Amino acid sequence: MTIWNLFNLMGGLALFIFGMNLMSDGLKLAAGSYLKNILEKLTKNKFVGMCVGAGLTALIQSSNAMCVMVVGFVGAGMMMLENCVGVLMGAKIGTTITGQLIAFNISEIAPVIAFTGVVLIMIFKKPAWKNVGNIIASLGILFIGLGMMSSAMKPLAQESWFQDILTGVSNPILAMCVGILFTVIIQSASASVGVLQMMVLNGVVGFGQAFYIMLGMNIGASVAPALASIGGKKDAKRVALIVVLFESIGMVLFMVLTQIFPDILNWMVATSPDNPSRQIANANTIFNVVTVLVLLPCSKYLVKLSRLIIRGDDGEESGNTLLFIDMNNYQTGTVLLGQIDSEVGRMHQLASTNLEAATREFYEKDVITEEQFHNNESTLDFLNKEITNALTRTNTLNLSVTEATHAGHLYHIVNDFERIGDHAENMHNYALAMKKEKNKFTGKALKDLKQLSLHVYNIFDLACEYFYAPDAETYQVIYDMEADIDEMVARMRNANIKRINKAKCGATEGLYFTEILVDLERIGDHSMNIAKAVKKFPVVKR
Repeated sequence: MTIWNLFNLMGGLALFIFGMNLMSDGLKLAAGSYLKNILEKLTKNKFVGMCVGAGLTALIQSSNAMCVMVVGFVGAGMMMLENCVGVLMGAKIGTTITGQLIAFNISEIAPVIAFTGVVLIMIFKKPAWKNVGNIIASLGILFIGLGMMSSAMKPLAQESWFQDILTGVSNPILAMCVGILFTVIIQSASASVGVLQMMVLNGVVGFGQAFYIMLGMNIGASVAPALASIGGKKDAKRVALIVVLFESIGMVLFMVLTQIFPDILNWMVATSPDNPSRQIANANTIFNVVTVLVLLPCSKYLVKLSRLIIRGDDGEESGNTLLFIDMNNYQTGTVLLGQIDSEVGRMHQLASTNLEAATREFYEKDVITEEQFHNNESTLDFLNKEITNALTRTNTLNLSVTEATHAGHLYHIVNDFERIGDHAENMHNYALAMKKEKNKFTGKALKDLKQLSLHVYNIFDLACEYFYAPDAETYQVIYDMEADIDEMVARMRNANIKRINKAKCGATEGLYFTEILVDLERIGDHSMNIAKAVKKFPVVKR
C-alpha cells in the first residue's frame, strides 16, 4: 500500500462524510419545518411514535440528528419523556436505510448524479429546487467518496501490519470498542457503518469481526444525544440515557446470542451471499429491528429506569433565567426555534398576568404582590433581550424558508410583548398612586374600565393564538376588535371629560383615567401588530 492509497482513502472518507452530512442537511431543510409538528402530534402512542421516528430518520438520513432533536424538544417541554421512547427506537430503524442505500454501490454513475445535482443548483432560482439539487449532488459526492475508499482499501487487506492489527482485535469485546471509538470520532453511525461496508466488500475484515465492530458503532452513536443533553433539564438527560440503554441492552443481547448460537452470523451472511456490503447492511437492520421488537413493549420500564438513575426534578426556576433555550450546546435550527417558541410562551403568560393584575387593581385588592409584579416585568425585559440573541443565532444555522420566516416574525412579537408589559407597568403605577392619594374612580368609570379591559384581554390572547395558527376569519375578528377598542376609548374619553366638567370626579382621577385609556388602546395596537406580523389575508373594512 503506497502513500497515494492512503491519501485516496482519506480523501474518499472526507468526501463520503461531507456528502452524507450535506445530504442530511438538505433533507432536514426540506422537511425541518414539519418535523416539530409531526413529533408533537403523532407520538402519544409508542407504536405510532416508532413508525414516525423510523420514517423521519429515513427521510433526514441521520439518527443522531433525530435523537438530538428529541433531546431538545423534551428539554423545551414540547414532548413528554414517555412519548419520546418510541421515536428514539424508530430512529434506530430509520438510520439503517442509509446502509441499504450504500449497498447498491452505484459509484460508477456517481459523477453523473453529482453533475445532475449541480446543474439543478445552477439553473433554478427557487430555494426548493436548489435544495433538491443539493440533495442529489450530495448523493453523488457520497458515492464518489465510497468509490475512492473502495479502491484505496483493496491493497490494505494484503498488508501484514494491518493483518496483525486485525488479529489483535479479533476478540468481540475489542472489536466492539474499536467500533465505539471510530463512531465517536466520526460522529455518525451511518457513516461509520458505510466505511465498514466498504472494508468488508474489499476483504479488509471478515463478516464475523465486522459484526461486532458494527455493534460498537451503534453504541458510539449515543454520544451525540448525550453531549446535547449536558447542561439541559433532567428529562433531556433522561432521553440521552434511554438512547444509551437501548443500544447497550441490544449489544448485550446480540453478544450473548451470537456466542450461544454462532449460526446466527452464518444466517446473516446468507441473507445476501454475493454482496458482503449488503450483509453488513442487513445485519445492522436486523440488530436494530430485533432490539426494538424486544424493548418497545418494555418502554415504560426504560423510562422508570432513567428516572431511577437520574433522580429528582428541575425545580421551579423563575426570574431572569432561560428555562428552555440552551445556548451552550449544539442545536439544529428546528430545535432552537422550538425552544424559542417555548420562551415566547413564557413572555405571553407574564405579559398577560401583569396586564390583568394592573387593570383589576383598581377594583380588587391583593391581585398579585408588588414583588411578583416587578419580577414579572424584569423577566419580560430579560427574555426580550435573550430571545433576540437566540434569534440572531438562528441566522448561523441551516433553516428552511418557513423556519427563517417564522424566526423573522418572532423578532417583532417579542418586542410587542415587552411593550405590553411596559404599558401594564404604567397602569400599575397609576393604581399605586391612586391608593396612596386615596383617590377612587366613579362607578361608571370603573364599569367602563372593566368593559375595555375585557376587550383588551381578548384581543391580546386571540392575537397570540393567531400568530401560531393564522386564518382569515380570526384575523378579521382581531381587526374588528381593534377598531371597536378605538371607538370605545373615544367614547369613554368623552364621557370622562363630561364627568370632570360636571364635577362628578376630580381632575386627578380624570387624568389617571385618561392615561389608562391611552395604555389600553396602545396594548390593543400592539396586539394588532402581533397579528400583522404573520398577516396572510385581506381585511374586510366595516
